[in-house]
Amino acid sequence: MEKMILAVDSGGRSLRSLLFNRKGEIVFRASVPTPSVSTEPGAQEHDPQMMFDAFVKAVRDVMQKANCSASDIAGIGISAQRASFMLWEKATGKPLTPLISWADVRAADQVDAMNRSLKWKLLQIVAAAGAFVTRDTMLTAASMLKFTTDHASTRLLWLLNRRPDLRKRCKAGEVAFGTTDCWFLYRLTGRHVTDVSQAAATSMYNPFQMKWNPIICKTFCIPMEIFPEVIDSNGRFGETDASFFGAPIPVCGSLGDQPAALFGHCCFHTGEVKISQGSGAFVDLNVGAKAKLSRRGLFPLIAWVIDGKPVYMLEGYVATAGTLIDWLGQGIGLSSDGKELDALAAQCKDTEGITVVPTASGIRFPYFNPRTRAAIFGLSLATHRSNVARAVLEGLALRLNDILTGMEKDTKTVIKAVNVDGGVSNSDILIQYLADFSSIPVVRSVEPDMSATGAAYMAGIGCGFWKDENELRSLKGNAATFIPSMDETTRQTKLKRWNRTIRCLLKLDKKPMMGFRPYQD
Repeated sequence: MEKMILAVDSGGRSLRSLLFNRKGEIVFRASVPTPSVSTEPGAQEHDPQMMFDAFVKAVRDVMQKANCSASDIAGIGISAQRASFMLWEKATGKPLTPLISWADVRAADQVDAMNRSLKWKLLQIVAAAGAFVTRDTMLTAASMLKFTTDHASTRLLWLLNRRPDLRKRCKAGEVAFGTTDCWFLYRLTGRHVTDVSQAAATSMYNPFQMKWNPIICKTFCIPMEIFPEVIDSNGRFGETDASFFGAPIPVCGSLGDQPAALFGHCCFHTGEVKISQGSGAFVDLNVGAKAKLSRRGLFPLIAWVIDGKPVYMLEGYVATAGTLIDWLGQGIGLSSDGKELDALAAQCKDTEGITVVPTASGIRFPYFNPRTRAAIFGLSLATHRSNVARAVLEGLALRLNDILTGMEKDTKTVIKAVNVDGGVSNSDILIQYLADFSSIPVVRSVEPDMSATGAAYMAGIGCGFWKDENELRSLKGNAATFIPSMDETTRQTKLKRWNRTIRCLLKLDKKPMMGFRPYQD
């Protein structure tokens, strides 16, 4: 049998395993549900043993479908949600905590305390002064960093403050910290290791100096004895124990989910961008070999490191994309799913003056106001359900355009094409609006599992299954391209109306997280 690459993608609700042939085609796939649990308000957790059992089952299932053995697999690539983490006992591997999801918000008060910390404010003042003199990107980034519940650092500190027994054991070197991929790798290979894209997303890893950040850890009393070794994304993470799949299989690649999707789209060069649209919509821009930041709040992240060479990215996102569409059906009965919403929107040619701002859980870059809520403007007695449906899709496209425009402006980067994937991107109306408002061609991937594709590509590079990035580009299949077609007068009218609407919505609350002024007409 011809050798294959195995990719495993761990998401919030399921874990998927996929086998790729040398042409980059997915030949077999399997999926196992991984439901989260909520033990108290704001909590979102996964059982660590359940997650690892799902990993093993998904791999065994796809191998059975393919009728292949471990010797037929050249290497494994892993993609997992970033910033979810857990603690376990080094001596036994026994979990000491649940896997606390990146979406867990119980650390909200801890976040406020960290951002108000006198020590942290003094450090930021010193960093800002140094940045003013030297124009150093790292110092500028440090002076701007605002902690959020997305960061593993805030949830870890919340946990350690809640559990003094764990803090004591952490200081004694008895406890291991790990993100989801790290837990899988530890159980599979026995190594306490992660990749740079996962480490960088915790806010405890310095993406400029490529090491765990002693300043943040000492400032907030986070024991550094708990952290894993960090290696290249295409590094040798170890071999799986033979007891799991019949024989050892090398793990040759690991990435966070969004960097993996960026890699899966073959966005290898500066200015290349992808948008993954699932429950949320994540916009990731390759900014090249040197870290760049947005002075309006986007912190540089490491996309990947191959053979010691880093590639950086910026990320902005709309928190509610697919979840908003689900709510439209479950909450107000507008449509049962994205397909029905698209069909309803197709019944009319325009929104007829309706504007929907899809910010049900706050608005982020480039406005940054967590208190902002979704809104519908312009209703009249002539408004039809189809107008509202179309306005929802138009609003999502306008928010994504805000992010793309802001990234271009802040980094002085010209975006020539936008790559999209994910279930929400199946809407032709939404994707055409995105092309029209951004005036950039939008390319929609045929394959929805781009995080898994990126993990497979990285593992393939790591084990020599594929030669280089040029060969990976040659594997890309046919994709639908949406060309801007809206006349400029209509485009400008809609953009001006959108900007006025955003300004109006932001004025409803006078306490944004950051002092951003919306674009003027």
